[in-house]
Amino acid sequence: MAILMSIKLILIIGVLIFVVSTVGFGNDLNTVISFNNIGAENNIFVSAPNADITNVVLTESASDIVSATITVKNTDSTSHTYKICVITKAGALISDVQGTSSDCTNTASISASNTGSSVINFAIPLSSSNVDYSDISIQQIT
Repeated sequence: MAILMSIKLILIIGVLIFVVSTVGFGNDLNTVISFNNIGAENNIFVSAPNADITNVVLTESASDIVSATITVKNTDSTSHTYKICVITKAGALISDVQGTSSDCTNTASISASNTGSSVINFAIPLSSSNVDYSDISIQQIT
């Protein structure tokens, strides 16, 4: 009987701690989980874009990667524009100029369920023989 009472007491205390800590962090038990830049410079909610990157083509010139053509599919039922950034690393070089958005571009308006392409010309051409990786990000603007 004493063990059963101990388990009930521990359970009640655990639930109370959970509820108090959840509400204490600004949520409630009905809060929908969403991505938030807590601690980031802008500290604002950033929703996932209604888009898919469907194709990436890197263009070479004299064994250097000089640009990327990105194809985006709008998966929403309304038109949107997107900001696309591609950062590529090859050896010790990174394609972007630090502190700028030189390897980013905005798409034209892409109508519902259609695709559009944009070209990003790299600020720093990279040798195609030693590409380590490319990171692609997409943000819905309108």
